[in-house]
Amino acid sequence: MKLLDFIAKGTIIENIEAADKTAALRRLVEALRAHHTGEPLKPREAVEALLKREKVGSTGLGQGVAVPHAKIDGLKSVLGAFGRSKVGIDFSAPDGELVHLVFMVLSPFDRADVHVDALRSIAESVKRPNFRSFARQAKSSRELFELFQEVDQQGAKGNG
Repeated sequence: MKLLDFIAKGTIIENIEAADKTAALRRLVEALRAHHTGEPLKPREAVEALLKREKVGSTGLGQGVAVPHAKIDGLKSVLGAFGRSKVGIDFSAPDGELVHLVFMVLSPFDRADVHVDALRSIAESVKRPNFRSFARQAKSSRELFELFQEVDQQGAKGNG
């Protein structure tokens, strides 16, 4: 699975202005709801599911990246959103660093396979040399989208 298989251009937020994790998750869920009007996504329930997952263990990976994710009843497909925070958000990452790159994944309960595939795609992308740095330096959501396209193309060629 590629990043752009589940993260739509309209769900890439160049500068997510959020003071905390909850506000960031609300903003990303709202971007999903606005873009995926055919999905039965209830924002409050989605944010609650994401926060419940955070209580199990932080989705802050370290090195400025977090991947909040949850399974939501009634979804038809895996949905993703990306937000970049210029100031950083506390996700209780293991390295103690603030998070600047937030990849959010919501999946149907009965599709663990696509949930894992989406998380694997994100993990492979953030491990790529310079990906995190380029994502933090991108000047617009368009540049972020183009970075995701490039990573997807490199993955399809088996270069990484």
